[in-house]
Order: sequence, then C-alpha cells, then structure tokens
Amino acid sequence: MVIIIKFRNFVILLIFFLVTFSSNYIQVSALYSEKINKTLYLTFDDGPSINVTKDILKILKENNIRGTFFVVGDSVNLYPHLIKELNENKMCIMPHCNIHDYKGIYKNEDNYFEDLNKCKENINAIIGNKKMNFIRMPGGSDNEICSDEVLSKIKGKILNDGENYIDWTIAVGDAENFEVSAELIKSRVRDEGGLYNVEVVLMHDSGVKKSTVEALQDIINIYKERGYTFKALDEIEPWEIEYLKEINVLNK
Repeated sequence: MVIIIKFRNFVILLIFFLVTFSSNYIQVSALYSEKINKTLYLTFDDGPSINVTKDILKILKENNIRGTFFVVGDSVNLYPHLIKELNENKMCIMPHCNIHDYKGIYKNEDNYFEDLNKCKENINAIIGNKKMNFIRMPGGSDNEICSDEVLSKIKGKILNDGENYIDWTIAVGDAENFEVSAELIKSRVRDEGGLYNVEVVLMHDSGVKKSTVEALQDIINIYKERGYTFKALDEIEPWEIEYLKEINVLNK
C-alpha cells in the first residue's frame, strides 16, 4: 500500500512538472518568435548628377524602394529635370547644402544658414513647397572643420526650428577616396551593416560615384536577407526617431 501511495505521488509530481514546463516553454518560445521590426534608410548625398543619380533611381524603382536624397543646391540648379524625376518617382528629397564648400559654410552660423536656406529655395523652386525636416550636415554633425562653438549654435538653431540633423549608422566608404571599388563597398556593408534595428546607410550620388551604383543592388540584397524594411525619411515613425536618438545618429 505504501508503495502504491508513493508511486501515485510520484506520478502527480511528474504530471505537475510536465504541465509547468510545458506552460513555461510556450511562453518562452512565444517571446523569441515575436517579430522584430527592422528598418533601413538608404540615403544619398552630394547629388544630383547625370551619370549616377539616374542609375541609382533606376535600381530603386526596380526594387520598389524609396530612397532619401540629400541634395546640393548648385547641382539642383544644373539638373532640375533630375529633381523633378526623383520627385515624380516618390523619392524623398532633403537639403544637404547649396555650395559644397566646408570652410565657407562653417565659417560662422550665419554663413551656414544662408547656404542651407538657399538650398531649400532651389529645391522648392522646382518641386514646390515640401516639408524638409531632415538635414544632412556636410561632413556630419561632428565634423572637425567647424569649430565646436559654431557647430553647437548651428545644431541648436536647427532643433529650435523644429528640424532634425541626421548622420548615419554606416558609411559605405564611397567618399573615402576618389575611386573606391564596388567590392570594398559591399564588404563594408556585409561586415558592418545590420547591427541596429534602424539603420541609416550613407552613400553618395555625385558624378564620380559609379562604384556606388555597381554595389547598390548587392547592398539591397544584403539588407533584404537580414529582414529589413526599406523606407524614406518622410515615412519615419516616432519609435524610429527615438531609437536613432538613443544610438546617437539623430540630433546628437
């Protein structure tokens, strides 16, 4: 009789353990199976240009992807039809600078905003008044050309105007030398891309950046394989803004 009671107690304990373990297992597996949202912003500086911007646009259209183009006002005036074409194909157009002269625009706060506002005027003259609340500062928001004092004033005014200055999570390296191979660009993305749930990729579409065009499809494929959704900055969501602030990519 004692043996039967002990066996019965053992069976009860075993059933209790299995039920408890099964319940916990379901909870844990549900936790780890929850989908993580991952967003990618492809950004292009220094354009537009005849022989690069058009090719980049073609690739983006073929992949049904919207890119963000931080344009130079002087080039906007030279190639207004390219700005129109970017706009007609629902690409996001944001200001970079009007004249890509670091020493001139970063001499003081007034010079910077005179240049930036001229860039915005040139864009608006072609595609009408559009909201341009993201700015890519030449050289980035922590560049070493501008003095810390002037840089601080520039950042403060941008934020006070209700706008954002944005850097990047990864630079593909296409501006590090006059000629950079497509293989180097792709290897940079394979090795350094995909570290964050929201990524901002810095590329360039000035006239000499043919290797950027050559690498672009592979860059897109890499991020697709890693589960990213492609968006333009005018589609950004509040949680993505907060995330980019936390990792020092936005308004740092």
